[in-house]
Amino acid sequence: MRGKRAKQLGGAAALLLAFLAACALLEGSTGWFPVLGNLVSAARMRSYAAQVYPDLRPEGPWARYDPEDGRYFLAFTLKNGGGRRSLFYGLDSKLVMDEGRRTALRKELGIAEHPQVNGDRAYWDARWDPGDPDTPVVDIRIDFQDRASDPVPDEEAMADRAMELYGELSPRPPVRTVSVYYSHEAQRDTRGGSLWHSIKVDLPEDTPLAREMVLSGELKSR
Repeated sequence: MRGKRAKQLGGAAALLLAFLAACALLEGSTGWFPVLGNLVSAARMRSYAAQVYPDLRPEGPWARYDPEDGRYFLAFTLKNGGGRRSLFYGLDSKLVMDEGRRTALRKELGIAEHPQVNGDRAYWDARWDPGDPDTPVVDIRIDFQDRASDPVPDEEAMADRAMELYGELSPRPPVRTVSVYYSHEAQRDTRGGSLWHSIKVDLPEDTPLAREMVLSGELKSR
């Protein structure tokens, strides 16, 4: 009897270890244990929705993880049974992605869906902190390529592009990060794609971008 019970306990322990190993493999890239990531993300999205969309209710207690973009998502429906909305959450950023609200704010500010600054492709994004859902957190970025200049960009040129971008895409609300990406057509990474050099500036609250911030930023390559 004791031997049978010991075998059952051993089998249960083996299954538990296998489950933990599988979880680690499935979502190890996020740096979070999956169950904890699902719970934390769902709780924060529910908190956000309760403040912004009080008529919505979550379709379940768990957030789901999308391995393609590294985000968690949770669907909500109207309490009267009509309409549906999905929210996304990034564990690293601790911010909620609300596409409907983002689109409404972009249009209110007069920012194009695919903005350009002096012919270069730019990006504008807004997300929200569940602890302060009334204040959008805005990030802007510009990409540019040059086949004539040096493979590694001149930091003065990076600063020029950053200031142009900030001047074009920094109406209210305040911007949190400004990023500049540069690619030289002749350069390729190990997979054969373009090699990008970038500088990212994190702006302190109520502080506008200054050229010196870009020039003193760290130039990274990927």
